[in-house]
Amino acid sequence: MRWIWMTALFLGLSLTANAEGIVDVLQRSQQLRLEQHASADEASAASARVRATFDRLLAAAQPPRPVGLRLVGGPLYAEAVLGRLVVVSESVGDLPEGERMLLLAHEIGHLQLDHWSALTRLYLQHIPGAVRPETTEPVAAALGAQAHTLSHRQEFEADAFGFALVRKLGLGIDTVVGLLTRQGLQPDTATHPGTRR
Repeated sequence: MRWIWMTALFLGLSLTANAEGIVDVLQRSQQLRLEQHASADEASAASARVRATFDRLLAAAQPPRPVGLRLVGGPLYAEAVLGRLVVVSESVGDLPEGERMLLLAHEIGHLQLDHWSALTRLYLQHIPGAVRPETTEPVAAALGAQAHTLSHRQEFEADAFGFALVRKLGLGIDTVVGLLTRQGLQPDTATHPGTRR
């Protein structure tokens, strides 16, 4: 999940957000991101594979609240947004089944573990009122540092959830290694721990 970019984004949005609360700004920024994605070819074989894998995982996870799927075009990509939706590029359907399952299980984990609520609580601690430059600028550094720590913890939690879920379906550690090494070793980023970690 990509939380740190939101810090910079909400600071930019705060210049135009009149008397809007931070949760409204975060929701609007995620909605804007969703609207920027190209549409997927819903009839493609890759899209069908993503939907079938997603449905299989939901049946195994038995989520207590609804989880939606939105297929988009573009390169390999998956993200949990708004606390209720997994956005996935149809190219995920071209991954080997085990890797596709693990990637989707990880994103379902973000939703099942209610990471969106934890994020909004963190932002509300720092910006409890209206989003304005005078309320956001003084807390930006501390919020950014705490969001970084939260994001890395949530990535590890989603990894653990995803792996536990795919293990129930008979997949092993080789699936994890395959997915993690697909794009080579990656360094730590503001939102994601590096591959070695």
